[in-house]
Amino acid sequence: MVSPVSLSGRHQNRLAPKTEAGTRIVPVHSKLIEAGVLALKDTTDSPYLIPGLETSKQGVRGAALGRAFSLLKTRIGLPAEITFHSFRHTVSTRLRNADASIREVWIDRLLGHEATHKSQGTTTYLTGISTANLQQTIEAISYPETAFANMTI
Repeated sequence: MVSPVSLSGRHQNRLAPKTEAGTRIVPVHSKLIEAGVLALKDTTDSPYLIPGLETSKQGVRGAALGRAFSLLKTRIGLPAEITFHSFRHTVSTRLRNADASIREVWIDRLLGHEATHKSQGTTTYLTGISTANLQQTIEAISYPETAFANMTI
């Protein structure tokens, strides 16, 4: 089941995303769908999956969430090098090591990165990546069986 969600790195009425990759369609992992994450979207007409995030004066959504994460990580003793953005890097690394059939350009598109390799084929001829390929990429992320045990959103 493909359930794409539109994501934007910045609030639509404020600052534009830094790059074209900042606003994109992203499939939702089947385990998250099973856990009920799409119910968050059903609570509002907002274009965002998590609609209630405050927008800072600079137009950044989720700044308060980042601050809350920083407080929590300090309280549980995680080192300063671990940031909220570290999750994105972990996903990137795990996907690049997960499955040889997952193309690097799919990973970059999924994460909102500009392509790391600017080959002629990528810059000139690649006009779109199908949602099915992005779904295959997101499903390559594996979770322990206990990760979503007894959890509903």
